[in-house]
Amino acid sequence: MLRGILVALDQTRKVTGLFATTGRVGWPSRVRISSESRSFLGLVLFASGLCAGSIHAADPQVSPRPNIITIVGDDIGWGDVGFHSSSIKTPNIDRLAAGGARLDRFYVNPICSLTRVSFLTGQFAARTGVNNHAGLPLDYRIFPADFRAAGYQTWMCGKWHLGGSAENTLTGHEYHPDARGFDHFYGLLGGAVDYSTHINRESGALDWWRNGAQVAEKGYCTDLLANEAIGLIKARDTNKPFLLHLAFNAAHGPLQGPDGASGGGNRPALYKAVVEAMDAAIGRVLATLDEQKIADSTIVLFFCDNGAQEGQGGSNAPLRGAKGGAYDGGVRSAAVLRYPGVIRAGSGFGGWMWVGDVWPTLAAAAGIAPQPAKPLDGVNMWPALLAADAVPRAPFAVGSRSMAWFEPPWKLIVTPDAPAELYNLNDDPSESRDVAAASADRVARMTADLKSSLGTWRGKGGGGKDGRGQGGRKKKHAPPAAIVPAAPTNSPSTHE
Repeated sequence: MLRGILVALDQTRKVTGLFATTGRVGWPSRVRISSESRSFLGLVLFASGLCAGSIHAADPQVSPRPNIITIVGDDIGWGDVGFHSSSIKTPNIDRLAAGGARLDRFYVNPICSLTRVSFLTGQFAARTGVNNHAGLPLDYRIFPADFRAAGYQTWMCGKWHLGGSAENTLTGHEYHPDARGFDHFYGLLGGAVDYSTHINRESGALDWWRNGAQVAEKGYCTDLLANEAIGLIKARDTNKPFLLHLAFNAAHGPLQGPDGASGGGNRPALYKAVVEAMDAAIGRVLATLDEQKIADSTIVLFFCDNGAQEGQGGSNAPLRGAKGGAYDGGVRSAAVLRYPGVIRAGSGFGGWMWVGDVWPTLAAAAGIAPQPAKPLDGVNMWPALLAADAVPRAPFAVGSRSMAWFEPPWKLIVTPDAPAELYNLNDDPSESRDVAAASADRVARMTADLKSSLGTWRGKGGGGKDGRGQGGRKKKHAPPAAIVPAAPTNSPSTHE
């Protein structure tokens, strides 16, 4: 308990220090919020900073920087984890929830690549021009670059989906994760592969990579990604902290169980097997933290990139909607944050968060000042998480064709060529009572705020170098000079 208090106060001191140098009390300059909300959070941070300063003065070496692991599930619904009463068995994800805080209001974009770009850049996805067949322009910085500059070992295992593959408009090794802030990358560049052959069915090409080289390996994707992560943890430099991004392609299609089965038409049973295999892989990674005696010094964040897709066997119940849409079933994710001794075990955090908050929040936890290439849309939620208090926050946007603008608890949904919808999610979590007609002034104001922040997003490309994300000439990879037949003997994949 004492360790938790000291670590929490020490990291909060670092947070207040970061705000002092940036002059921004957790509110993006591009987003309009009330002066009352700014004053409230400023007071919270000032008070916590005073407490943290007194503790830190007594012990200037209270805590080393934590290791950080972010784990992402793919196309997994709100109702598909055990701690949401699913019939799918997820004991290891449930173990994270029991040992940390459930993030009960954690929002993502409704499509894979859009969530990934907001996660890594802290930006509203609509700003970047990224879509499932585009890529992230080179003038966007991703947050692992900050952690690497601060002395972290930075690794990614899993699904990238932000450029560099044959299916993207922005292609080439300069768009790979190991060229953009990760020391090490292993996994798939595109949106989906066969779980056993690792072939992208859209391009027909092998999409399995290690640090710029295609690798031909046998094995089930989920297990291979966990093996690589475990190997990296075991082979790490123990004098440096690490940041590991473990992005499973489970349970994205084409669905295949760990035994190679396609389910014989029983989609729910197949989907269940895929999610349970992912949970087992997560369990092996968590067990490695225990074996290496670093679980207590490691932050673990789990979330999913969007809701479950209709007809694939997943469930977003009791939420309305599914993958691709702006209702909560498509954009509200099951999520957990564990940091033993710092984040209260078995708690529920009711603060409103979205995936773009991850960069400034984890940076604050590690005492790192964010250095984005463009102003962040995400805000630092670390003080609120430490206090387990749902403090007021800046508005935020998630969506694709339909855009949701949140001014908690209000949610505005704007769809081109359709009437706006408005819901109070505190009173109507199922989004069954559209109150737009009775709240015309609020709809008009929130719509104006959305347009002020995002402009027109339909058909809009990003403002990055080497193309505008959704435009540009389609380029293909040249045939590789050689495909690596198997992992080298010193590769982390040789562990477990």
